[in-house]
Amino acid sequence: MQLSGTVQQYSNRTIDYLAFDDAKPQGDTLLSQVLVKEGQSGAVITGIEKLVQRFLIELLTEAASLNYQLSRGSMFMAALRAGVVRTSADLFSAFAEAEIDVRQNLRGEDKVTDPVDEQYRSAELITASLLGDTATLTIRLLSMAGESRVVIYPLRVSAAT
Repeated sequence: MQLSGTVQQYSNRTIDYLAFDDAKPQGDTLLSQVLVKEGQSGAVITGIEKLVQRFLIELLTEAASLNYQLSRGSMFMAALRAGVVRTSADLFSAFAEAEIDVRQNLRGEDKVTDPVDEQYRSAELITASLLGDTATLTIRLLSMAGESRVVIYPLRVSAAT
């Protein structure tokens, strides 16, 4: 992800604060989950990067955990915490179930006036691996504009008992 200092790409667009900083277009990198890094004033995003962030937040928010927004989130993290995800196949299954809720929630908040590269079309789990208490997900997101991004996301999971 490249952050730009030009105003044109943000003109007539809504923005979001960058929550997962230090992403790079290729290769593995450790992300910082902070809104404002020490010594900086924060960063904003728009476009497909904003969609990726919306997707991850919705996927990782446990269903019914937000007061007054009980339909938001998914059961993905609950499945991981419960220890029922023990194989890569379990990860694919949990992701597929969660994506249905995520799709409904993100499409429900999309407006026809939103830029199409920020509107959610679909997400696909390309690869999933489990090693000890870490799951690594490679996810391809597709916007209504037809633009896609591949995200590699590591997660801690409950060890199988």
